[in-house]
Amino acid sequence: MDLEYKVIQSTVPYFAKPANLKQTLHEESQAGWQLVEKFDNFKIRLQREISNRDSDHTRQIDPYRCHVGPSNVVTYSVTAVLTIAVVLGIFVAVGAI
Repeated sequence: MDLEYKVIQSTVPYFAKPANLKQTLHEESQAGWQLVEKFDNFKIRLQREISNRDSDHTRQIDPYRCHVGPSNVVTYSVTAVLTIAVVLGIFVAVGAI
């Protein structure tokens, strides 16, 4: 049996919520993927038989997706805005502005 593997990750602890993990595994199972290992709340490893590739063109999801949860752009943009707000707040508090 020939197998292939992939890792799905998130920039937030997406897999800390059992409902998120269950939903992701349900979606991935439609393409033949099965959970091998949960590394932590950010990353899981899946495997499937290579023969599942034959039906990939009919899938509703990308069978090779490797990211779930909020996009990196959203996560890092929010982080940058909050960091700038905190720094400006510190400057205002010490009277530098």
